[in-house]
Amino acid sequence: MRTTLDLDARLLKEAMTRAQTHTKTETIERGLRELIRAEKRRHLSALKGVGYGMTLRDFLRHRRDE
Repeated sequence: MRTTLDLDARLLKEAMTRAQTHTKTETIERGLRELIRAEKRRHLSALKGVGYGMTLRDFLRHRRDE
């Protein structure tokens, strides 16, 4: 999908350097994937202890014992 963005050139250059990416598209896509992954982890972390009354450790222990 083509789109036009107004980005801070220094920010994009630093992101490309730190991510070791070669194109702007690759850098932005990687950043979006990382953001989504971090938000999923944050959401799962917020659910800790919710539901069946057990922690993740309890769940994994129970699953391993089966």
